[in-house]
Amino acid sequence: MDAEKIVKLTPEAIRELLDSHRIDAQSKHPPGKRQEERWPFPGTVEIWLPDDCYGERHILATLHNLSPNGLAMRTRRPIQTATRISLAVHEPELSCYGHAIVRHCTRAPVGYLIGVEFSYEVEEEAE
Repeated sequence: MDAEKIVKLTPEAIRELLDSHRIDAQSKHPPGKRQEERWPFPGTVEIWLPDDCYGERHILATLHNLSPNGLAMRTRRPIQTATRISLAVHEPELSCYGHAIVRHCTRAPVGYLIGVEFSYEVEEEAE
């Protein structure tokens, strides 16, 4: 992966990544349920958990779907709802890093499905 393509997580960076893979999708949610549709999007998510989390704090997850406001990923271990995490999304076209908050963690047949909302304001405060 080209180091020049590692950028901060922004809505624009995610939209550009989505546009490079744009597929038609039918909404599974009633109007008003989500701000934006999420698209199936395979890839890798690198996660750094806060110091107060028990166990391994650096894990890899499988990207399940993506939107400009968040993503869903599959992991082997649960992450508690409301946990603030650092993450990096790795795709051949682009890698981006930033922060997010866990909104749900659901046990799946294999591992856990975790939904996160991106925290763009954390990036702005850090500058």
